[in-house]
Amino acid sequence: MNILIKTRRIVHVALTVALMALSSQIFAQSQDEISRVYTEIDSAFASKSADSLSKILKANSGSVYYTYYESYTLKKTRQLIIEDDLELARQVSLIVIDNNIENFDAVDLYSYIDKAILNEMAYKQAQENRRRLEAERLAAAQQRAREKIENRGTYQTVNTKSGSSVYVSEEKLSFSSVDWTVELGLANFLFQKVTDPAEYTSLKYGLALGLDLFYSTEHYVMGIDADVDMHLITMGQGEQEFMTSFRAVPELAFSGLSKNFFLRFGFGAYPLASDYKDVTGSTETFMTPIVGIGFDNIALGEGKIGLHADYYPGHFAYDGLKAAMEFGAQIFVPMAVNDKTKIGLELGFSDVLFMKEEGFDNRAKGIFGIGVGNVTK
Repeated sequence: MNILIKTRRIVHVALTVALMALSSQIFAQSQDEISRVYTEIDSAFASKSADSLSKILKANSGSVYYTYYESYTLKKTRQLIIEDDLELARQVSLIVIDNNIENFDAVDLYSYIDKAILNEMAYKQAQENRRRLEAERLAAAQQRAREKIENRGTYQTVNTKSGSSVYVSEEKLSFSSVDWTVELGLANFLFQKVTDPAEYTSLKYGLALGLDLFYSTEHYVMGIDADVDMHLITMGQGEQEFMTSFRAVPELAFSGLSKNFFLRFGFGAYPLASDYKDVTGSTETFMTPIVGIGFDNIALGEGKIGLHADYYPGHFAYDGLKAAMEFGAQIFVPMAVNDKTKIGLELGFSDVLFMKEEGFDNRAKGIFGIGVGNVTK
C-alpha cells in the first residue's frame, strides 16, 4: 500500500514538472511569434506601406494572438494621426476592418479619420476659392485702372513681390525716397583773373570731393549740396598761392510747384594761404552765408544735371568788396549701372566772382571726376 502511494506521488510530480516545462516552451514560442509579428508591423509602418501591412494581418488572421496584432496596429495608427499622416491612417484602419469587420474600435477610428480628411479638404477648397476670387477682383481692378489711365500721361507697370502689378507715373517712378551721389574730382582746374591792383592771371590744379543728397516726400524735396576742394599746384604762370573752398548748402523744393526748383540757404568759405596778395590781388580768406536758387536733381535717364546761382551776402563784412556771387552747373553721366548703384563721370563748372571797389577777382573752376550714386528706380 505504501509502495502504491509513493508511486502515485512520483508520477504526479513527474507530470507536474513535464507540464511546467511544456508550458514554458509554449510561452517562449508564443513570445517569439508575437515579437516577430510586431517587428513586421513596425517595418510596414516605417516604410509607410499599406500593402505590406495588409499581407501581414491576413497571414496571421488565424493566430490565437490576432487580437494583439490588431490592437498594436490601431495603436500605431493613432500615432499616425498625431503625425498628421491622415491618409495612411485611413488606409490602415480600413485594412483592419476588412480583416475583422466586428472590430468596432477600428470602425470608429476610420470614421473619425475620414471626417478629418473631408474637413481638411473642404478648408483647402475654401482657401483656394478665396484666392481665386481675390485674383479675379485684383484683375478687374487693374482693368478699371488701366482704362482710367489711358491717354492721361505716361505710366509704367511695376510688378510687386506678390505677383500683382501697379501703375506708376514715370514722373513719380521712384522706389527709394533717398537719392545720393558722391563725387571724387580727380582733375580740378581753377583759372583766376584779377584786375586790381593790376591785371593778374593764374592756372591751378587740385582735387575735389562733393556730395549731393536728396530726400523726397509727397509734398516736398529736401537736399544738400556740399563740396570741398584744394588747389595745390600752380601750372605755368601765377604765384604759388594755396586756395581752398568749402560749401554746404541745404536745399528745399515744394512738389506742388516743382520738385526740381530749389531754394538754397547755406554757408561757404574760401580760405587763402598766400605770401603774394599784394602782387596777385587775390581776395583774402572769405566766409559767408549763402542764399540762392537752383534747378537740381533733374533726371536724364540714369544720369542727372543741376544748375545753381548763389549770392554771398558776407561781402558786407569785408572792406573793398561790393558784391560776391557764384554760378555753377554739373552733370552726372553713368557708365555702369547695377541693381543698387551706378558709377559714371561727374563733370562740373563753377564761377566765383568777387566784385571789388576798383575791379574784380574771378575764379572759374572746371571739374572732371568720378561719381557714385544709388539707383532709385
